[in-house]
Amino acid sequence: MAKSLLLYDLKNKNNVEKTHIVRSLFGYKDKSNMGKYTYQRKGLLSKFNYDKWDKSAIVVDKKDEEKVKKILKKFGLNVLIMRLP
Repeated sequence: MAKSLLLYDLKNKNNVEKTHIVRSLFGYKDKSNMGKYTYQRKGLLSKFNYDKWDKSAIVVDKKDEEKVKKILKKFGLNVLIMRLP
């Protein structure tokens, strides 16, 4: 199946915004009650088949490219798309 590489840019975001965006996209582990309980919070990309290549590079199936691009644009990120064979 054809894949797409999506490159996004976080340079114009401050640290709080970067953390919010990354957690929203990929999910995170949440600990409560002094670390007694751990929860895995799902991200917006959890319903897609993706590979994270680098801090700002995601590989997705070509059929999901537009949906993922729309999610990244929602956060005000510049997105560059490259098609992979």
